[in-house]
Amino acid sequence: MEAINVRREIILHSIFWSCIFIFSTASASWYYNETRELFEVYGFRTILQVFVAYTILKFLVPKFLNKGRTLPFILATCLLFVIAHAICTSYLVRYLIPTYPETYQSFLKRFEEVNFYHLYFNFNQFFSKFLYLVYPCAILMAISFYRERQQLQELHEKKREAELSALKNQLNPHFLFNTLNSLYLLALKKSDKTIKVIENLSYILDYMLYRCDKKFVLLEDELVLINKYIELEQLRYGKRVEITFDESINGNEEIAPLLLLTLVENAFKHGVSEAIDTASIQIQIENKESNLFFTLTNSKPQVTDKSSDRKKLGLTNIKKQLELLYPNKHQLHTIDESTLYTTALELCL
Repeated sequence: MEAINVRREIILHSIFWSCIFIFSTASASWYYNETRELFEVYGFRTILQVFVAYTILKFLVPKFLNKGRTLPFILATCLLFVIAHAICTSYLVRYLIPTYPETYQSFLKRFEEVNFYHLYFNFNQFFSKFLYLVYPCAILMAISFYRERQQLQELHEKKREAELSALKNQLNPHFLFNTLNSLYLLALKKSDKTIKVIENLSYILDYMLYRCDKKFVLLEDELVLINKYIELEQLRYGKRVEITFDESINGNEEIAPLLLLTLVENAFKHGVSEAIDTASIQIQIENKESNLFFTLTNSKPQVTDKSSDRKKLGLTNIKKQLELLYPNKHQLHTIDESTLYTTALELCL
């Protein structure tokens, strides 16, 4: 794989420099009398451009700039251009002008004497050579910067997906374990509710395994899932829990999968399973324009410190998911009273 990547980079860079050479010769072909002269001028200049570009990119940038040594980088780059200008001027004076005198007649009239010293220390000459030598390097640096940003973005996305997957895996097994326990007890009693539990559990498993692998799913599908989950829990707890679920949803908006279910599951886990008397859960959900408003209030039993710690852990998990999925697009508030616990979530969909 590494050899393939190296070969690919060589091919891409070869194409890049071929384009630089073709562009240069095409834009200056009118100035030169012979094709051979054109190739000798710009072939040499392209070689010099390659030398300057890779000296900066492969040596000066890693050695100085990437280590925060800006001043040495600037000084070394300036020295490089001074040397490159000297080479270019020497080639012009010693070979091109003697070989093709007719081409440079009008050009040489700008100088008092035609020698290395007068051409080399001419500011216009240095500046024009500097621009010519630096622009391919600037293009390569811009491409390299863009590719690094793309790679960082891909790594960030993969990291985010891995974190989300880990967070979801902390939640789903708990729900499945409780549901299978309920199914086991109903089966022992040979209850008529067993078929309904299997039907709802089958739907939920199908949803979790095959439908929520996307980043976002339809909000209405999530509500169907929550209703299936509530039906299971009602079968499990019977008259021990009173549930109210008011929903007012319109449109085809999407939401991150299993996010709302996590909040509902948390309410059952800490508000119902630990209750001695009859527990209650009220859920309200509605959407206005592009915002979703979700409010969940559950009765609060007298719990131990250990149970309270588990609740905080579950809430921390939910907050991490929201930060990853809806950065700066959510508000989560909790109200912890003596007998009630309220969770209010607002999302910008």
